[in-house]
Amino acid sequence: MKMKIDKHHIIVVWILIFAFELNCIYGEAPENSMSKVRPNFLIIMVDDISPNAFSCYGNTEYQTPNVDALAEGGVFFNMAWATPMCSPSRALLTTGRYPSRTGVWHNDLRVKVADYGRWDYAMGHLTFARVLKEGGYKTAITGKQMALGHYQPNSKYVGFGEYYLHINENAKLPKDKEFDGLFEGAWAFPGSKPVPSRFWHPAVTHNGVMLDTDEQDFAPDMYTDYLIDFMSRNKDEPFLAYFPMNLVHDIAGGGLPTVPQEGVTGSNTGGNLKDLNLYVDKMVGRLTSALDDLGIRENTIVIFASDNGTSGASKMHATEEGPRVPFIVSCPGLIQKRGSTNALMEFSDVFPTLIDFANISLPKDYELDGISMKSFLLGESDKYRDSIVSYIATARMVRTDKWLLEAVDPIYGSKNGRLYRCNGSMTKKDYTLITNFSSPLAIKARKELLELLECNPFPDLNDPVVREEVIRYDSMPYKHYLKKHSQLGEQSL
Repeated sequence: MKMKIDKHHIIVVWILIFAFELNCIYGEAPENSMSKVRPNFLIIMVDDISPNAFSCYGNTEYQTPNVDALAEGGVFFNMAWATPMCSPSRALLTTGRYPSRTGVWHNDLRVKVADYGRWDYAMGHLTFARVLKEGGYKTAITGKQMALGHYQPNSKYVGFGEYYLHINENAKLPKDKEFDGLFEGAWAFPGSKPVPSRFWHPAVTHNGVMLDTDEQDFAPDMYTDYLIDFMSRNKDEPFLAYFPMNLVHDIAGGGLPTVPQEGVTGSNTGGNLKDLNLYVDKMVGRLTSALDDLGIRENTIVIFASDNGTSGASKMHATEEGPRVPFIVSCPGLIQKRGSTNALMEFSDVFPTLIDFANISLPKDYELDGISMKSFLLGESDKYRDSIVSYIATARMVRTDKWLLEAVDPIYGSKNGRLYRCNGSMTKKDYTLITNFSSPLAIKARKELLELLECNPFPDLNDPVVREEVIRYDSMPYKHYLKKHSQLGEQSL
């Protein structure tokens, strides 16, 4: 028997097809079309720079138009906290977990919390790259290799399907191929050797194969080119592109690189911070323009941040300025255009935000310390958390809208830290330092802030493993700073 098809059936079919297409674009999509609706993620993280380097955050010495465009087209946080040093910030960002779980309190203070090596936290904790990759995302990292956790970026633990990275140690140079590029100086550690160049004539590995570079190659340009190529190859699938820059960090032994100029080969010394910041802005412009050219800007969440405050001014300081970083989120098709916000945020929130947008669930009973920003970024709320915390080595910090407690360090300073009333401001010069604790309000504020810090308790010094690690840290050349650095403080080693 033949089915009779009239014009009414045809109209119904076309309506169903149209509804299906609208659903795939704007609503709940079937499983085989998820790659078309889940957002891409591009995370750009500058090394060692405070917010005041960028004109959207008030810099009047020079303009950073590409970073400003991201900020004005999305949201930029006036009070975003990483940590005051690179390794703990990167561990926090990639795992969404505090050092009370991962053990990464400082580059040189890593308390053993499980059966994995000092640098291998990814073997004991999920990374956002691993979760996104297992959830169907293409993943890549380029730039700085430090603090990935496990050594191989494409291992099952770390989760990057591709990598294009600086070779940051002599020991990691391929044994079967001589590196004929430049070397920097050595770090201030006993037995340290010159570091393979991270800027001009650099040492770079692409999925384990060392690249041939020459004196005209500037690594930040190479990384940007690679990232644009990666996004182009994967524009039809959801991807995570993670770009922890080497800029604007100095070279081992001291010095800043020059930036490329037409017809002039640069050098790894002789540069200045202003030129480097302007070059960061230029790379941001190249990346966002590439997203426009590929037709995926509307569905790509761009995060721009730094790992800690500016070196020599804020970095390694157990004060609000140490962990305070620029943090911008932009995606024209998803993120509400807010511009400047005084909502509080911290780095632990990045991991849960990514998986929330990607619609990926974690294993049952696996806990994160961060809070998803998704509802806030979509414009559904005016803030999403009431307090933020940070830390460096044995010191911790916490802030609310009204109060700041910094330099809580019973080993090298004070177990009670320094308390400020913020007076409705986000600028330290406007705060009031509390010195008189006869006021019930001040006593209550400090008590509540100290209780908030217990979401990330410092390990017990009575534990021999912890004690040995703190003694080891005390012998290292790079320590955190307090306004009053009282050696061994109130709790002697």
